[in-house]
Amino acid sequence: MLCTPATVPAVPAEPPASPPSARYLDQARSRGLAPEGRLIVVSVADQRLALLAPTAPPRLYPVSTSKWGVGSWQDSNRTPLGWHRVTDWIGAQAQPGQAFVSREPTGEILPPARWRSVLAADYVLTRILWLDGLEEGLNRGDGIDSRSRYIYLHGTNQEHLLGQPASHGCIRLANRDVMELFDLTLGRQTYCWITEAPLAVE
Repeated sequence: MLCTPATVPAVPAEPPASPPSARYLDQARSRGLAPEGRLIVVSVADQRLALLAPTAPPRLYPVSTSKWGVGSWQDSNRTPLGWHRVTDWIGAQAQPGQAFVSREPTGEILPPARWRSVLAADYVLTRILWLDGLEEGLNRGDGIDSRSRYIYLHGTNQEHLLGQPASHGCIRLANRDVMELFDLTLGRQTYCWITEAPLAVE
């Protein structure tokens, strides 16, 4: 009598893990981001920003969040955490270094030599992406509302401080970087997640 070896059932292979950038996008889509939308992830720990798109590699930029830390309270000058969306893109035709007050161009244009100013003046320059909180009780609602607090991503006259907390609550970028970020997101649904965790992107 011949003995035939028992057949060992094949163990199904585990599906490969999604890359970190895909997981970030999946989280955003679960909150309403369109499949072709863009996601900005701001890491307070790293003082870096990642722009994520479905079919492009991440783009990374140094930033400055608030020198007073994180928080959502009105007049706290802190950077709010959590999920936001970009509602307004301001300054599409502005020259690099254009100064804004209350989102209106002042007519003053700072030359590149003044983009690394050691003076205390905090300019909003070049481009503005205005954020609106998506999380009631965290960054949306009375006294903690990111839009009412005028939380922006914007260019700065203190580029030498990028990579460390230095702002008054907004997210500062280099002027050339904010122009690129603006152009890559303009006309597309764009979410922004501000987190204290380090970035995990490829």
